[in-house]
Amino acid sequence: MKNKFILPLVVLGSSVFGQFTVSGQLENYANKSVLVKIYENSDLKLIKNTKTDAQGNFSANVPKEYNGFVRIDLPTGENLSLLTDNKNLKFKTVAGQDFMNRLEIIEGNTQKEYNKIIAMQPLNEVQNQVFPYLLQAYKPTDEFYQAIIKEQNRINTLNKDAKYSGLVDYIKTLNDLKQAAQSGKDTQAVDKIVTHFVNDDDRLEQSGTFTDLVFAYVNTKLSTGEGDNIEEKLIAATDEILAKTDITTARGQNILSTLLNIVPKDQYAGFHKKYVDKVNGLTCKITDQLKKRVGQATAMQVGSKVPNITFDKAINGKKSLYDIKANQKLIVFWASWCPACQQEIPYIKEFYKDFKAKGGEIVAISLDFDETAFKDATKDLPWYNYTDLLRWDSPIAEQFSVSSTPTLFLVDKDNKIIKEVHHISELEAAKK
Repeated sequence: MKNKFILPLVVLGSSVFGQFTVSGQLENYANKSVLVKIYENSDLKLIKNTKTDAQGNFSANVPKEYNGFVRIDLPTGENLSLLTDNKNLKFKTVAGQDFMNRLEIIEGNTQKEYNKIIAMQPLNEVQNQVFPYLLQAYKPTDEFYQAIIKEQNRINTLNKDAKYSGLVDYIKTLNDLKQAAQSGKDTQAVDKIVTHFVNDDDRLEQSGTFTDLVFAYVNTKLSTGEGDNIEEKLIAATDEILAKTDITTARGQNILSTLLNIVPKDQYAGFHKKYVDKVNGLTCKITDQLKKRVGQATAMQVGSKVPNITFDKAINGKKSLYDIKANQKLIVFWASWCPACQQEIPYIKEFYKDFKAKGGEIVAISLDFDETAFKDATKDLPWYNYTDLLRWDSPIAEQFSVSSTPTLFLVDKDNKIIKEVHHISELEAAKK
């Protein structure tokens, strides 16, 4: 009988251990949205969309064991990354221009320690990016030359003497590797990246550098590989890294998911088809992230039905995208803060006159974050206008695989995609 109670108790203890709290106070930011995110399988995952109170306070629970960066995003575009070793984080700052400069860590020793590395970054950048050029301009016997050498030695000593805990040291190693790979000075950097891909635990995905390391690996392979065909070199590099990490593992799938995200589909359709087909042919367990990436690639093709959009509040009596009946619909993703969108709006207005007369309708989905700005921008727009005020965290943008604005989908009466474009002129040209 006793054995029956052991498993539930162990599970309960594990789940409690995996939870911690992120809390903060943002001065001059009362009753406004805060997005709390963690890295999951290399992607940023929204764990809570909350609001500050009258004093700018907020809090959120991280529901799992986590050793990496928690990111605080404001819909204005400001963001803050804080490092944690699965312990509570508490901070205070002020919204606006001093967001980073006024940061005070109240609780979270790992981030306090990481701040030492951040403080060293300007010195390291001067040493790596400025000093080499200055030394070329002076003779070794010059006083200024000798002063530079002395400062270099001082910086090296500071870096050498600095002692960090395990997680902080690990993050520093990854950051140094990323910089080395990006600079092109360390010819062994790509091999070191592969070693991390093969051997590291899930701290690698939670480090905030995963995408950068994948990009650095591929970019190095593109610059050193034989031949001029970029797509062929991309495929060769991808096949190589998947063979080393194994596409049947979570790490291999995380790498492939990242590549499918960063490689432009419109330029390298063959690359995407090859690996989407490869994933569809797998019989092993597929990560949710890769499933989503492949599903999106398949779903948003010409002839496929677009996802329905349910409005929080009815718009002109309509509760969803599918409720809006028309011979054709033009779904426009835009934002009031997007200059290219503002330039496009007058042309869309002109297009709408004839489009409406022929039984068409426009549904504009704004990736706004400020309700007042949205209302001001849409007051003279004659079509259906909607926003969930989540900017790029909008699940609607994710469902439609929208990565830039403006993006326009022309769909038929059954909500099936006819064409995807980025400028209304592309539709105008197609009619001629």
